[in-house]
Amino acid sequence: MKNINKKISIPLSKQIKNYLLGEIKKRKIAPGEKILSETKLAKKFKVSRMTAREALLELINEGYLYRVFGKGTFLKEDIEEKKILKKKFVIKVPNLKNSFYYQIISGAEIVFTHNNYEFNILTERDNQIMEKEIFEKILKEEGEGLLLVSSYYTYTNLSILKKIKEKMPIVIVDVKIPNLKVDTVISDDFKGGYMATEHLIEQNYKNILHLAGPNSDSSAEGRKKGYIECMKNYKLKPEIRYTRWTVEDGYFETKKVFLNRKEIEGIFCCNDEVAIGAYRALKELNLRVPEDVVIVGYGNIDISRVFEVPFTTVDQSPEEMGKIAANLLIEKIEGKRKFDEVKEIKVETKLIIRESCGILNKR
Repeated sequence: MKNINKKISIPLSKQIKNYLLGEIKKRKIAPGEKILSETKLAKKFKVSRMTAREALLELINEGYLYRVFGKGTFLKEDIEEKKILKKKFVIKVPNLKNSFYYQIISGAEIVFTHNNYEFNILTERDNQIMEKEIFEKILKEEGEGLLLVSSYYTYTNLSILKKIKEKMPIVIVDVKIPNLKVDTVISDDFKGGYMATEHLIEQNYKNILHLAGPNSDSSAEGRKKGYIECMKNYKLKPEIRYTRWTVEDGYFETKKVFLNRKEIEGIFCCNDEVAIGAYRALKELNLRVPEDVVIVGYGNIDISRVFEVPFTTVDQSPEEMGKIAANLLIEKIEGKRKFDEVKEIKVETKLIIRESCGILNKR
């Protein structure tokens, strides 16, 4: 058993109980089979016999186990499937408007459902204060684990997240949070930024603007570094404007740049929403995409495929990110990894070529 950790606030008896539930759910303990005695459980997990007894008594009270005097404790033979279902996993996302977040949720749902876990979805609607309230709610209520799709402002709630981490495992998806040592699943944003930029350079575009997203955001930072590295490798001068993740920011920053008569041939945008804003600004300025200016987005959200000029973009495999994150949570809950063991997993990015980069017009 790897999940017993005496440094966290989760009671040791509950950690043992969660381990045994995992074994039951995986059918490693058969109906009618005898469970390890209190003495053997205590020795196995290096805890007191009283702690082991508490774990067994909870499972007896909840209807999983039964005792036969003088013989031991056994798994009930008629446990309903729903009795093995664990509840109160939480998925927290910034909003439910973006198909990128829906795909992460979809991937996590596949894994949780397959493994007989329930979950709740909470969102702060891109509101920093509401996010803090959600974290406080999670801290007060019982929960097995938190799958957190963080925002660029989530780091401001670091103190609450550290308290949640003491109660349950956390897996962060997409945006890393400084000074919080938990499992993280991110896309390879450096590679994505490099790949998108190189695609435009290989078509002989030299003056490439990068609308870079928030300066403090780890995802935006990775994409920006990939862009800068690629421009330098081709001996080209980077040009960067910082935005948020919104259509409005893409619109206004593009307008400012082009009204100053910058000789920009291409725009690499930090996400597809910013790319939409850039497109609308160019259209108002009577500049055509891709004939006058080419655009590459990032994220491959649904609208990027059906926009009036479909966007060339970078796919982040968000469903795969959700699956990996859910599996990381389950590994800790079921004792397959130490509670304080930390993993960072990077998911491959892929360039999706459509009309906005102009290459299809050249074929």
